[in-house]
Amino acid sequence: MRIADRYIGWQVLYGTIFGVSLLTVVLVLGQLFRKIRPLLVEQAAPLELMGQFILLIIPFTLMFTLPWGFLASTLLSFGRLSSHNELLSFRMAGLSLTRLALPVLLVAACLSGLCWWLTGTAAPRAKDASRNLLYEAVRKDPRNLIKPRVVISRFPSQRVYAEAEDETGLLRGLHIYKFSGQGRDANLEAYMFAEEVDLYVNEEEKQLRLKLSNPFIEISMNKDTVSPIPIRATEMEPVLIDFSATNKKRNKPSDITNDDAPIRILQSQEREELSRRELSGEIAPQSAGLPAGATFPSGLEESQELPPETLTPRRAEELESIIAREKRFQDELNIEIHKRRSISMACLSFAMIGIPLGISARRRETSNGLLISLFVAAAYFGLLIFAQQIEDAPLPFVLTILWLPNALCFIVGIWLFRRASFR
Repeated sequence: MRIADRYIGWQVLYGTIFGVSLLTVVLVLGQLFRKIRPLLVEQAAPLELMGQFILLIIPFTLMFTLPWGFLASTLLSFGRLSSHNELLSFRMAGLSLTRLALPVLLVAACLSGLCWWLTGTAAPRAKDASRNLLYEAVRKDPRNLIKPRVVISRFPSQRVYAEAEDETGLLRGLHIYKFSGQGRDANLEAYMFAEEVDLYVNEEEKQLRLKLSNPFIEISMNKDTVSPIPIRATEMEPVLIDFSATNKKRNKPSDITNDDAPIRILQSQEREELSRRELSGEIAPQSAGLPAGATFPSGLEESQELPPETLTPRRAEELESIIAREKRFQDELNIEIHKRRSISMACLSFAMIGIPLGISARRRETSNGLLISLFVAAAYFGLLIFAQQIEDAPLPFVLTILWLPNALCFIVGIWLFRRASFR
């Protein structure tokens, strides 16, 4: 039995490694060609940062290629065992199909644990680290961000053009056009020209700044009624890119690890409960803009505490907005956690349906196995994506859609197992 377990288990495992490697390379190359331009072409990032970028997108691809590669390997392995009559020999020796599937299920359980770690720990941390890649590329050589005699359009709602660059690296004749809107609907809001410009990074505030000498600014108001307003100065240091703004966007559920999720839900529930109590009058109302349950306004010492105020309409509206926001955050985080659990169960689900399907697809097992794996994986992940795209749907309905692919795979797999066992 141990020989049979090792034989079947290693066949599936080797096929999984090969399939996952191939699929990961294909998907990584796709992501690379789509996202590499801002780093390689526009920022001229060094090869070291390019290697970091590739490593950081691997956890995202493995979330999908690991179950898919395992499914393809299971289909091909059992299709080959069936076509070579090896399964028949095992069954003549008294081994049931369920017993033969045991090593595959053990491999699937281990891969499910790996998927749980990838979706809940590796991917959020990689996403967090990827945000700093552009900052690191700019911090090392900020002057390389703007090339002379090239129209730069990477900055949001701005066009930048430099006439020349001297031997010290300073830009000469910088033109900056700031627009409102996008595409054909864009209107010119402001124009800036500077004779001499240097770029530097403020590492404390994580901002890329321009040091302008003798700048001229022209602000466009309503062009039909008011002429542009010209402004002259001797020196200015405007912010070109605020990298710290990316750190303020880390409250998305997909950025939170599995270990931090329970704490974040508890904190959100506490904020929601305090807001509800203040709205119902159980605790003293606060001024607008203060967190619910605060005993004194921000910036004041406790000895300077102000007397309780009446609940103003503005404060009531603010509390209702806080309650709705916290409730939405909790629902989104719960959906994210269930999505990770569902993806983690994909390997076990694919094992249940892949073994009997592989046996039935014994003829031309390679082409059939690949086509079946493509169809099953597309349907499985398609339902998960559909569940994430549903807006304003009740939470139980979304969770049902998230777990539906696993339930279908288990139900259909058990039925196919019974059919294959009694052949």
